[in-house]
Amino acid sequence: MRYRRRMSSVLSRRSSGPDDQRGRTRAKILDATVGLLGEGRAFAELSVGELSSRAGVSRPTFYAYFQDKRDLVLALGSGFEADARRAASPWLRTDTDDIGATLTGVLAAFAAHRATVGALVEAATYDAEVAAFWRAFHDWFIVNATERARRADPGLAAEDAEALAYGLVWMTERSFTEHLGAPRVSDDALLRAVERLWRTVVPAD
Repeated sequence: MRYRRRMSSVLSRRSSGPDDQRGRTRAKILDATVGLLGEGRAFAELSVGELSSRAGVSRPTFYAYFQDKRDLVLALGSGFEADARRAASPWLRTDTDDIGATLTGVLAAFAAHRATVGALVEAATYDAEVAAFWRAFHDWFIVNATERARRADPGLAAEDAEALAYGLVWMTERSFTEHLGAPRVSDDALLRAVERLWRTVVPAD
């Protein structure tokens, strides 16, 4: 009985090994991509060979994890999207009224994924699937911001609420993206300005 338990434990550890290795290899490819982008490289310039070499894997290994470069940038985008949504969700759900802290968290997500955001903005100009992902990223915020605006002002027409949310969400993304690439003001000044604009639609409770 004791022997079977030991064998069961060993087999359990072995079965988790390949998955762990796959996760590490995938992370190495993603990290290598972010590293190259962080050096100022355009995503379009990066070849699968260069990405594989930086990650320390073969080209066949790269293709075992990602169908192509599009699949790669979308994987990076999913991580950014999850962090940005996590930062914004409490305010959008009305769990908090602290939009200042919310915007600070969203900007932090943009900063943490700066290279990825740049690659998404670039690739969205020439790749239809990346463009669709980028619009869908904004659409989630627009839909939820529309609902938040209507909760704040039940008399606001649906189309007007959506138009306001549309403008605010795209304005916020563009402001944060440009700020990280070529800042003109401090983080605090930008956050105060963006909060002021959002407060014109959703006043403080």
